Amino acid sequence: MTTFDRVSDRLGQILAVLAAFCLTAMMLHICMDVVGRFAFSRPLPSTIEIVAEWWMPALIFLPMVAVARHHENITVDLFYDRSGPKMRAFMNLMSNACFTVFLGFIAWGAGEQALRAYGEGEYIVGMIPVVTWPARFFLPVAATLTGLLTFMRALRALRHLTAGPGHDAGGEI
Repeated sequence: MTTFDRVSDRLGQILAVLAAFCLTAMMLHICMDVVGRFAFSRPLPSTIEIVAEWWMPALIFLPMVAVARHHENITVDLFYDRSGPKMRAFMNLMSNACFTVFLGFIAWGAGEQALRAYGEGEYIVGMIPVVTWPARFFLPVAATLTGLLTFMRALRALRHLTAGPGHDAGGEI
């Protein structure tokens, strides 16, 4: 396992644990809101806004690196499983290269939006004002880190593809 693999694995674990913490916090937050609403006729202020702007983006975007790291993305192996080692390496190269480019565009666009939100001190007004600009950084950070991971996988696939005879070109990438 390379240093990059160890670092990306550790980073993925940290972000996944942070997402798990956010899930727990969201469940407690919603439970307290429901209890407050029905038992005391006093709901927690701005629960919907906090869930929508903080907890849900964290749950969606923070585990992206861990999902990609453990090959848990949605895949269709219709042709892949029936292909030879060189064709598998080529498919790995193309899919990882395309995904890297896609994630780069996502990181760029979301990063611009996050910086704009930061510059404006973005918040929404519910029952109480809820600062939202920090949560805007979840997507660009996750897309950038996942993009680095897929870029490294594309490089490995290229190395396997160009390897001489006798090398396993379709191995774990």
